[in-house]
Amino acid sequence: MSFLSDMALNQSEIEVVCGALEEWCEENRTPLDSEGGRDAATVMLGLYKTGHGTKGAILEAMRRVNGE
Repeated sequence: MSFLSDMALNQSEIEVVCGALEEWCEENRTPLDSEGGRDAATVMLGLYKTGHGTKGAILEAMRRVNGE
């Protein structure tokens, strides 16, 4: 399997990751289309792909990553 196919998401997966990203950006007053927003998106995609399959699980893991 290639890297790109490993990173592909279906619509429901996109909604989970995007929902978590939007909430995190709002909580942290970080614009979605900023370096911080893009960095968070990258981390959240990795979290999702490693088993954090819900918006809540992604946000909880992000808070641990950020030391919150």
